[in-house]
Amino acid sequence: MQLPGTLSGSESLARYLTQSHHFDLRNNSVRPRAFDPPPSLRLLVFRIDGLSTQEIWTNGQINVIDRMPQPRPLYGIANIKVSEVQATSLTVDPDDNPPRHVSVAGWPQDKSKRRLLTQELASEAKLVLRSHN
Repeated sequence: MQLPGTLSGSESLARYLTQSHHFDLRNNSVRPRAFDPPPSLRLLVFRIDGLSTQEIWTNGQINVIDRMPQPRPLYGIANIKVSEVQATSLTVDPDDNPPRHVSVAGWPQDKSKRRLLTQELASEAKLVLRSHN
C-alpha cells in the first residue's frame, strides 16, 4: 500500500514498546518514558493505518527489534493519532526509511520541557499489548 507523503491528523502512529517500564498494566496506560526521545531528538514511530494486527507486529519485529544491537521483547505499542502529536509543539516527519517510518521532531533542548511533552503524549496514547497466542 502506497502511503501519501503527508500525514492526515486522523492517522494512527505506533511507538513500539520494548521495555516493560514503558507501560503500566495496572491501569492499562502508556508511561511518559515510552516517548523519551533519543539523543538525536528524533523519536521513531511508524504509520500503521491499513495494516492488520499481524502486520503491525511484523513491522515492529523487522524494523525495530531486529535492528537493535541487543534485541528485546516487543511488548506492544503506544497508539497515538498524528493530530495528538501535532497538538503539542512537536512535528511529524514521514521519511519512509524504513517503510512507514516517521520521526517525531522539534523536541526542546531543555529536559524539563521534554518531560512535559512526553507526559502529554503518554496521556493521549492508547496501550495495545501484543498477545502471544
